[in-house]
Amino acid sequence: MESWEHLQPTINRIVPLAIDSGLSALSSAEQNTFLVWSYSGAICNGGHASFFFNSYGEYANETVTALTAVGLPEFASLLSRAINLFPNSFVPIEIDERNTAFQNLPEAAHDNMDALDDDFFKFGDGYLMDSLVAYWMRSAGGR
Repeated sequence: MESWEHLQPTINRIVPLAIDSGLSALSSAEQNTFLVWSYSGAICNGGHASFFFNSYGEYANETVTALTAVGLPEFASLLSRAINLFPNSFVPIEIDERNTAFQNLPEAAHDNMDALDDDFFKFGDGYLMDSLVAYWMRSAGGR
């Protein structure tokens, strides 16, 4: 069984709750799990561009905190560096504003974003998911 499969029942429960009711409906461990899982999924489905273009980008700063809490400082650093490519290191919460800001980034910023994607895959999504499963087991007692 792949490590992410251990989390699937949890993901199936918390994703609809987070989408319908917001992060505040989740425990701290559930929030961190949701944010890290969402970050990984977005990067695997289109890189940091996908993360920022989709609703998950709304939680960019919270995701950095979650990555750190889970014990993934190298991934937190990648996302922090991506955030820093935005003017004044500010990622708009509203999706249309965020997408406009992303589209208006200079070409060099998009190149840097691509390099961050490459670094993500060098670290490995498997490593991220293994760490997330271990975090969930420690923090939530494997519920």
